[in-house]
Amino acid sequence: MKKIIWTLVLIAASLSASQAQNSQFLPGHLAVLRAGDGSVPLKLKQSPVFIDQFDPNLSNGAPSVSVAVPTNGANAFFFNGHAATEGMLSRSVDGRQLVFAGYGGVNLLAQPGTPAMLDIKRGFCTVDVAGNLHTLQYEPANVDDKMNPRGAATDGNNNFWGCGNANANLYYNAGPGHSVVVFESVQSARAVKIINHVLYTTLNGPDGTVIDQPAGIYQFVDKTGASVALPQTPDVALKLVVPAAANYTKIAGFDISPDKTVAYTADTVAGVQKYVNTGGAWKFAYNFAIPQTISTNDNHAAGCFGLVVDFKGPAPVIYATTTEGYNGTVNSNRVIRIVDTNATATVSTVAQSGSDNIAFRGIDFTPDSGH
Repeated sequence: MKKIIWTLVLIAASLSASQAQNSQFLPGHLAVLRAGDGSVPLKLKQSPVFIDQFDPNLSNGAPSVSVAVPTNGANAFFFNGHAATEGMLSRSVDGRQLVFAGYGGVNLLAQPGTPAMLDIKRGFCTVDVAGNLHTLQYEPANVDDKMNPRGAATDGNNNFWGCGNANANLYYNAGPGHSVVVFESVQSARAVKIINHVLYTTLNGPDGTVIDQPAGIYQFVDKTGASVALPQTPDVALKLVVPAAANYTKIAGFDISPDKTVAYTADTVAGVQKYVNTGGAWKFAYNFAIPQTISTNDNHAAGCFGLVVDFKGPAPVIYATTTEGYNGTVNSNRVIRIVDTNATATVSTVAQSGSDNIAFRGIDFTPDSGH
């Protein structure tokens, strides 16, 4: 056993030594959070992490920029690439940073096993337009509850929001004191994103059942039911904004148009769903099923996980990461594009994972110099 652990530590050290930093992101491109380098098995449940840049207009393209997150030292940071729930990515309100949640402060694989079960700090990792990385770490409220950090959001001004399970739904201020505020009424959530300076989150079916709420996209409210754009107190509650259709409750990533008339969700087994706000009520429009490249008997799932939408053009352009993979896990998956002209719009592949030890997870647009 000692020989196996030492071998894994050597692998992690070699990964850290080969990492290239300070890569310039290009505006208007896709940023994809990648778990794995192809050599470290995802089944080890601690994955080296990269942020890859893809041209959204290419098909089956290769990353033009790849920023490696440190795997050794005080700033080491990673997540469980084998888990079906971890690895969401979002962009800050000011557009200057990307952020994701995970585990930090220890070398990759120094403590083998599922990181959610280990006494490892949780935290957030940000990356700017130049590829500069910064990690923030905090002590979880209760490691015994198997706290999985799943996603993160930031206003770009030292305020962070996290989602996950078992006290992972929280507000964190990175200023003096490094305060952590757990949202007491939110037991489990799948993704968080700030849209038009308002924080939203998703609950899937089981998440909602625990607190007697339906699956869907939610925002936060105070004790009186008044909306709280960016919650910072433990007593906030959830208010349903976009209810998920009955057949599409295994949702994860999401996006909402700036004018709040169109929303999309990523269902991990079904694909991408469109909802339209008509007369103040959200209605399900249609689902985009994802054509598969892995046979049904071998496939993990046939849906999507991370999702971001370009709403600027005449038709929304959806980008998502798929959930297909071999051996019961998300791997050998893809980044896909859908130009939403109608319910029969084509699903095309932007990028394909080159290994079953690589998984594309969260997705957003590249950071820029701010606006």
